[in-house]
Amino acid sequence: MAPTDAKTGALTPGKNTPGKKDAKGDKHDPAHDPLRALAYHLRGSKQGPESRNARLDDYKRVDYFRGRDIFRLLRKNTALLDEYAPAITGKPTPPNAGIKERDVQITAIGERLMREGYIKRIDRVYDEPRPGRTRRVKFPSFMQTLPRQLQRFTDDGEGFYGWLYEQPTSWTTVVLSGLAAFVVVLMCLFPLAPIWMKKIVLYTCISILGVFFFIFVVRTAVFAVVWLLTGRHFWILPNITSDEIPIDEVFSPMWEFDDLDASGNVVGRINAVKRLGLAGALTAVLVGLYKIAPENTKAINIHKAHDSILDLFDLNDVPKGIAGSTASGAKLDPQDPANIARMDKMRREAGGAGSRVTVEDVDGVNGTSTENGENATEPTEPSYAKPPEPDKPIEEMTAEELEAWEAAVEIHRVAEDVRKKKEAEEAARAAAGEPTVQRIVPAKKTPLYPTAAAGEEAKKDPPPPSTPHPHDSETKKEL
Repeated sequence: MAPTDAKTGALTPGKNTPGKKDAKGDKHDPAHDPLRALAYHLRGSKQGPESRNARLDDYKRVDYFRGRDIFRLLRKNTALLDEYAPAITGKPTPPNAGIKERDVQITAIGERLMREGYIKRIDRVYDEPRPGRTRRVKFPSFMQTLPRQLQRFTDDGEGFYGWLYEQPTSWTTVVLSGLAAFVVVLMCLFPLAPIWMKKIVLYTCISILGVFFFIFVVRTAVFAVVWLLTGRHFWILPNITSDEIPIDEVFSPMWEFDDLDASGNVVGRINAVKRLGLAGALTAVLVGLYKIAPENTKAINIHKAHDSILDLFDLNDVPKGIAGSTASGAKLDPQDPANIARMDKMRREAGGAGSRVTVEDVDGVNGTSTENGENATEPTEPSYAKPPEPDKPIEEMTAEELEAWEAAVEIHRVAEDVRKKKEAEEAARAAAGEPTVQRIVPAKKTPLYPTAAAGEEAKKDPPPPSTPHPHDSETKKEL
């Protein structure tokens, strides 16, 4: 029986006798501890049995392998078996050993590994195939520990065995851990990266998503066609959505029929009448959804979609200004619905009669200045009061340009109707004597000492009135 730790009581694999003797020499040397050296070779090298990681007893993770894989490995690698088996089992290898003798040695090594606490017997939690599958998976993701009376290494190679011996740390693990930490630091500094680097990351992610989308569309279309014609379940890249296999086996096999049981018989096939009925019902549903759609969709504009994505992630090369323009000093667009209300307000303020009004430059149109109706000129109509004109003849416009121009004309018409309605309401309130909202005009400033015009004599202030002094003799008589 394997010794236990004095503090935790846990098994300490590979230590038969405690003391300083175990600390001397190379711990992977067969002469020092052949069982530990063999476990190191099986656990830490690429020549070991194929292993997977699974959840054990719903609270921890464990790496495990199949018994038949370790039998197959040691049968092929007879040199490894001849090197460690005699020291582990205490029996020399018989000359001209056959398969039976080799299996006896492998079984003895497996029992010794279990007895010393290097491995333990486990089994799958779900014995039946999961829904939608006809066969059980090769390496399940959920395992459970078998009872103590079943903790033995079988001589037929059946069953699963979980590793209790921790995998030795290699330089590859250290380098990968350092790279992972470096990647985390780069992710934290991503907001400070230049725009070209952010674009590279964005385009890479979009490319990966596009490849996966294309693969899923193709494999779904192929599955639908094959199922409709033959009733078989044929998948391209059947393992691409599986979470029970490593990433290096995602593309193996490239295609597979997923409707075969353990004996190779086809199961779950639906007859042709039902397949055609299901296909017709699905087609009718899709056509109905298309008919009741609120509006007809058009082809995606790649350039607009690209610009929208860059705007979403704020990856434009030229930063936007406060007003949303791409360059400082850009003029307002009179056809933009966001500016219609502002321009309508400025136009009403500029149209008041009998007051001094100055309309600032809006869309390149300068206002006029009048004062009390004197020297007044007829104000020019601003450009936003006119309907938008097309940039080219209507016959030469594309469908998108024609639609945009018609939308701009409709927006202008609606804005003009709203403006005229407001002006009519204000005129009606003014005629009824009701107070109206008017622009506050500052009072005209009058100089304290106006200067005389040319050729006129400057007016003098009248002399101040003569006020008698209280001490005068005449004043005293009157008093």
